Amino acid sequence: MTRMQAAEAIAPLDAERDDCPVCGSRDLMHSVASDAVPALCNALHPDATSARAANTGRFATTFCRHCTHVFNAAFDEDRIGYTQSYENSLHYSPRFVAFVEDLTQRLSDTYALAGKTVVDIGCGKGDFLKRLCAISGATGIGFDKSFEQNRGDDIPGVRFVNDWFGDDYPDLKPDFISCRHVVEHIAEPVRFLRGLRSHPGVGPDTVFYFEVPNALYTLRDLGIWDLIYEHVSYFTPLSLRAACEAAGFDILDAGTSFGEQYLYVEVKPSATPRTGALVDGGKITTLVDDFDRSYRDKVAHWRNYLAERDPQMTVIWGGGSKGITFVNTVPGAERIRAIIDVNPHKQGRFAPGTGTPVLSPEALRDMPIQSIIIMNPLYRGEIEASARALGLSADVQVA
Repeated sequence: MTRMQAAEAIAPLDAERDDCPVCGSRDLMHSVASDAVPALCNALHPDATSARAANTGRFATTFCRHCTHVFNAAFDEDRIGYTQSYENSLHYSPRFVAFVEDLTQRLSDTYALAGKTVVDIGCGKGDFLKRLCAISGATGIGFDKSFEQNRGDDIPGVRFVNDWFGDDYPDLKPDFISCRHVVEHIAEPVRFLRGLRSHPGVGPDTVFYFEVPNALYTLRDLGIWDLIYEHVSYFTPLSLRAACEAAGFDILDAGTSFGEQYLYVEVKPSATPRTGALVDGGKITTLVDDFDRSYRDKVAHWRNYLAERDPQMTVIWGGGSKGITFVNTVPGAERIRAIIDVNPHKQGRFAPGTGTPVLSPEALRDMPIQSIIIMNPLYRGEIEASARALGLSADVQVA
């Protein structure tokens, strides 16, 4: 019996939501369900014992036929708490830094941000806001309860508040609001968006930039390691548009980014109320129909891969949510030697659930490694270059 199966046998099941958090429809399809998944993949632990005792929850993948939204019907926000231990910065990867560089330059140019006020909601450790203001010459204020001081260089005109943004800050009048990888964490996303829309400092010309994981990447390209408890929502292009319009926004621009793994919308407050329209989600419904089987086939593939190798000579490269999900989902993966990550704030800590240690790439130099499993294909080039520089000749596979 695997660790997850044992936990499933004793863990009480969370009550499941029976309406869509975006449109309220009860015309739902159910797919993959997993019990005892880590409640916070991006909160690593100081020791293996506390990591193995980490809080867990149930993930019940659910699809709305009306607006095509995907969500965890078993999500319980009481299991979630964001503190400074929450560490999900990707800004130590050259590939990701290049993406942010292009994005901040585009936003600065498109919305002429020089001299304007930017608010970043859910700013994390502040990396994105600092870069946006450095490039644009804007003044910036970041809000996040996970923010920590002394993380990188200070940028003139940029400050941070260890709190959530809301009506407690009525005097702020932002010209531009960025909110990246936040809305998917919110149990009631439309209510959250409406709250931002109605903030007393928001005017008719305030521009919002929202970025979320792309559910179509998860469904179509089988990015199954993206299914994590702290993400209650997985937006499709249709459901993201529906949520924004229901909250009172007009869409200025929308698209995909970062290898189609992300969705984004740029919006302004709407002058006229909108009503939700029916959408044609037929193609997405087909993907959902196939997802349960495809998910289980992929997990079985990696179970067999690990069964043919020595787990102590295998490492996962990528200590974010994907790597944590892999070691907690694939039978046998809990015995993998280590998770490798370039973020120094993850190194020396332990994965929730399995207690797998997170090490630096340099730690591999004297380690007999035969297999490296890469968690995100976009990082394959830089990871293979790092492995060569360390003198490794391991088999490299993308999960």
